[in-house]
Amino acid sequence: MLITFYGASDDLVEVSGCPGADEFNHYGNQPWRGDLIAPDGVAMRVHLAFDGCWHVGVGQTDEGLPLPQWPLSFTSGPDESRQYAPSYSAVLVVDAPDGTRMENVGTLR
Repeated sequence: MLITFYGASDDLVEVSGCPGADEFNHYGNQPWRGDLIAPDGVAMRVHLAFDGCWHVGVGQTDEGLPLPQWPLSFTSGPDESRQYAPSYSAVLVVDAPDGTRMENVGTLR
């Protein structure tokens, strides 16, 4: 299943393609974080940060859990498949196992 992440405006994180996906308000200087969790418990953390442009990154959810080897692609929007992604945002597409869900972790306090 293809799960897409990008930023919009200066305070929105857009996620589509899986249960838990939504538009999330994000304010402040800390990156927004969301965890992709596969049915077998394997997980990947996605980060989005805004500094005039949106930046996207991935990482482990815990030091004891390896980063899943799911196929990833990074582009910048918009194009035919990401028509709503703005030109000032990187776009991450994760090819995750069927049944993967997203949990909004939010920001560090």
